[in-house]
Amino acid sequence: MLRDLFGPTSVTFMLRGGLEETSATHRAIADRVASATSASSNVDFSQQLGAQTGKARVDQADLQRDMASLADTELRYEADAKLLQAAYARLRTAIQDRA
Repeated sequence: MLRDLFGPTSVTFMLRGGLEETSATHRAIADRVASATSASSNVDFSQQLGAQTGKARVDQADLQRDMASLADTELRYEADAKLLQAAYARLRTAIQDRA
């Protein structure tokens, strides 16, 4: 019975796994964004402007893509957290109704 509630095939187990995966993805993307923004703030623009114009456009596109991915993973995390909260609330209600 407990295996059905908390085992590897249960909804709560899968949602917790989803939270962990989304959290790891979010950290990886946030690290990329942080390194991109710190690299862009350390550039001497007078020396790098001519040589890096094309690269800057690519980096800007990557940064925008990463920011969109960051927002997406944040929404996924919040959705998984709400679903897990609802699953635990249903479990609490079932336990209270039995007592």
